[in-house]
Amino acid sequence: TAVLPAGTAAAVAPDAAKRLLAEADRLLAGHGGWFGVARDDLADPDWSYDPRTGRRAPGGYAFDVPYRDEDAVGDIKQIWEPSRHQYLTVLAAAHALTGDERYAERVAALLRSWWAANPPLRGVHWTSGIELGIRLLSWVWIRRLLEGWPGAAALFEDNPVALDQIWHHQRWLAAFPSRGSSANNHAVAEAAGQLAGSCAFGWFPSSPRWRADALASLERQLRSNTFGSGLNRELATEYHGLVLELGLAAVAEADAAGVPVPAVVRLVLLRMTDALAAVVDGTLRPPRQGDADDGHGLVVDGAGTDRWGSLLATGDAVFGRLDWWPEVTGA
Repeated sequence: TAVLPAGTAAAVAPDAAKRLLAEADRLLAGHGGWFGVARDDLADPDWSYDPRTGRRAPGGYAFDVPYRDEDAVGDIKQIWEPSRHQYLTVLAAAHALTGDERYAERVAALLRSWWAANPPLRGVHWTSGIELGIRLLSWVWIRRLLEGWPGAAALFEDNPVALDQIWHHQRWLAAFPSRGSSANNHAVAEAAGQLAGSCAFGWFPSSPRWRADALASLERQLRSNTFGSGLNRELATEYHGLVLELGLAAVAEADAAGVPVPAVVRLVLLRMTDALAAVVDGTLRPPRQGDADDGHGLVVDGAGTDRWGSLLATGDAVFGRLDWWPEVTGA
C-alpha cells in the first residue's frame, strides 16, 4: 500500500485538524450515529443490530438473508452504514495526524471484531456490492493511515484473517457485479473499491486480472452514468458527489500503484468537477435535487467539513483549477 507523502500531517489546516480530532474523540468514546439515530455503542458494536427498530439481522448464508424485509432484518441502512467502516477511517486519520496509538488500537479491535462476526458469505454484510466496494476502499485507507503504527502489518498483510477477508471481498465483486437498475452509483462503487483494493492489496494471483477488469468497468460505468456536460445521469446532487468521490479515490489509488488510467476516465472526472463548479452558489452549495442517502465514497475528516468545497479543492489539486471556478478558502 502506498504511504502518505512526507509532510502530509503537517500540511493539514489547524481548523481541519481540530474538527477531525473532535470527531475521532467522540467516536473513541463510542458515540456516533447515522440517519438521525444516535449510537453510543460504537466502541464495541453489534454489527448486525439496527438501533431504530431494535431488530438484529439473522446470520446464515448471505444470499438467504431477506435484507429487504424490515420485519425480519430491521432497517438495513442502519445496519450497513457502520460497516462501511468510514468511522474507522476517521479514527485512523486521527492516528496519522497525532501518532496517538489509542486511535490505531481501537481501529484494530473494531476490524478484528467485524472480521470475526462476518466471515465470508455469511450474514447481511455480504449481500450488496456497493457495501463491499466502499468497505474495501475504507480498508485501503485504514492501512495507509496506520502506517507507522507497529501493529499495522500484523493487522493486515501478516494476518491470515485479513488476507482471507480482502481476497473474498475482491472475489465477490468480480463474481457479482450490479446489473439492471442497480448499475448506477452502485456499479461505480464496486469498480472503485475493486480497483483500489487490487492496486493497494495486490497480494493475490488474481490481482492483475481484478485490477484490469475493475479499471475497464470504472471507465464504462463513469461514462454511462455521466452526461457529456459532466452532470450525473441520475440527476441527484448527492449521487453526483458520491460518484465523483469514488472516481477520484480510485484514480488516486491507480496513480499511486503506477497503473495507467485511460484519459477518458480523467476527462469524465474533470467534467464532473467542472459541472459541480457550475451549479454551486456563492456559498459553494449545490441545488438539492433528486435522491440522496448521505453516501460518501471516503471519509477522512471531521464533522462540519464542506463536502462540496472539498471536492472542488481536490479537483484543483488533481486537474488544476479552471479560471472561472469559485474560490475555495477552506474546506
